[in-house]
Amino acid sequence: MNRMSLLFDLDTILDDFSDQMKQTIRYVYALSLLPKPKVAFHASDADGIVSAVILKNLSPFRKYVFIPLGYQELRHPEFGSFLSCVEWKAIADLAPFHSKRITLYCDHHQTSKELPKNADLVLFQAGAPSASFLLTQHFYAHLPTKIQFLAQLTVITDTAGYTSPPPIDLPKDVDQASEEELAWLLDDLCRTVDTPEEVLTLVQDLSSRQLQICDQPEYQERLHKLYSLRKKSFEIADTIPHADVILVIQGKEKVITSSLVHRLFQKDVKITCVLYPGKRFTGLSFRVNSTISDSNLSEYRVDKLAAEFSGGGHPRAAGGRTDSLQEALTKLTEWVAEKKLSLNVYDLRKQ
Repeated sequence: MNRMSLLFDLDTILDDFSDQMKQTIRYVYALSLLPKPKVAFHASDADGIVSAVILKNLSPFRKYVFIPLGYQELRHPEFGSFLSCVEWKAIADLAPFHSKRITLYCDHHQTSKELPKNADLVLFQAGAPSASFLLTQHFYAHLPTKIQFLAQLTVITDTAGYTSPPPIDLPKDVDQASEEELAWLLDDLCRTVDTPEEVLTLVQDLSSRQLQICDQPEYQERLHKLYSLRKKSFEIADTIPHADVILVIQGKEKVITSSLVHRLFQKDVKITCVLYPGKRFTGLSFRVNSTISDSNLSEYRVDKLAAEFSGGGHPRAAGGRTDSLQEALTKLTEWVAEKKLSLNVYDLRKQ
């Protein structure tokens, strides 16, 4: 690869991102220029992080540079183009974005089904529980049992297959905790990392000690902060008037939107969409209440709705983005009206 094709003036795009994202972009850019083969994985959920843990346990991947990525970076016109030219060896839990042939590609999202994978080994199954599940299935004989178990937990975390509410405290004994309690713990550990450096440290720590890392002071402190925010998010959800569909516009104040959504589902809300207004686009995160049966799900498939916003995902959990908040609100209001559902818009920016 012509190394010069990887170079451009990073400063010209930084103003497109928030202050925190600027640091992320700089860090990812620096890692991408290292003269070593690289592994890209989804940075913002348990499945992507556990996928990286699995690859860290496989030779020769453990010698490669691991780079956590989110769709905000990948969908940026200039930076996404730059990332497509990087010397990737493996990509996990992300839509294929690479321009050159790679060694391994693994994903399970419906929206990646028709996209070219361009890899020597393709582990892809649309609708599979998680990318970690597919990796473990293929490399089962080469993985320690404890790593296999982490992948098993992503079957719960990535499909939101919980039957219990989000916890507001640590399990009393990790060794005696139920599988669902451990899935929540894994999910929450992955939610507590904010920077690429923290994500990579978590990957390394999960590789060496799995969920026992929750006895470390730094992880305990992060988890307790998350639990405090979760309580606050529950309280906010309890103030939102009921409707079939609730749109939540995220504000500057920190709220755990997944916990807020879970509480809304306990109040029999059918569908939620959290909107994240940004400088260049508005992100959207859709969820369908698990109380809606599979036989009735076709009426409410949010992956199809997300496709109208250049996104996709699962029938019950999907995401996308659009150019403006108003455009998103207009299209969503029309969709809700077509379905003859009631709607409530709750703007956290005004709280």
